[in-house]
Amino acid sequence: MHTFADFSRKIIFDLNKTFPIARVQGKYVIVESNSSNVSIPVSSIYREYQGTKDYRKTLKLYVDIINDILNQYKFKIDYNNVYPFLKSMDFGKGENDIQFYREQAFTDIDVLYVSDMGETFRFILQTDDVDFDKMKKAAWENLNKMTNPLVKLDKTLDVFCLKYSTDYNSTLLLSTALQNQICKKIGRNYLFAIPSATTLVIAKFRPEYISILKSLMAIDTDPNKISDKVYQYKDGKFDIIVEGY
Repeated sequence: MHTFADFSRKIIFDLNKTFPIARVQGKYVIVESNSSNVSIPVSSIYREYQGTKDYRKTLKLYVDIINDILNQYKFKIDYNNVYPFLKSMDFGKGENDIQFYREQAFTDIDVLYVSDMGETFRFILQTDDVDFDKMKKAAWENLNKMTNPLVKLDKTLDVFCLKYSTDYNSTLLLSTALQNQICKKIGRNYLFAIPSATTLVIAKFRPEYISILKSLMAIDTDPNKISDKVYQYKDGKFDIIVEGY
């Protein structure tokens, strides 16, 4: 039989063949996988080994136990409640680069995807066990089911916002239904701002409206910021309005 010290080294060596990270920390075996972890007393695993006197059987038993625990906390997507979500291309990047599943939407804006859990959002990660093609198709279908009318901010201005405040207002810019509204009320050459998730402001393309959009962004209180830039949609493309236009 293995001594306790030899057993501890061997079980860690073999667990690392199955899981991303396995290590001994104090009296515990710690196993980490994605954002979940499991800790089991080394003494408990060793006692099992002493009882069976079969190392391979003990290893298999604890691999199964650890997998069962990790799978309890494993993210399970609900395709009925997944949506695209606009964010700055810098969102989540840096020292602790989070591996969000993301695609470029336009210029400096990315599309990420979220699972709407009611009170909170859970961003989809590249490491999630998800059918990404199915997820993206469902997300855009779910977004396109949303309706939110464009209304004028002021009767004297061709500046519009969405009537109802939702967490998807900025992302609705890319929905088919809202693009049809924009085409009818504003046209195919327009300015827009997406300072935060809940705020989308759209205006006819007029130079004097640029400062109005900037003023509206300055008073936006939503902490979920996206961009402080003014954009233009023209000839089927989104682009940033150059400062000093």
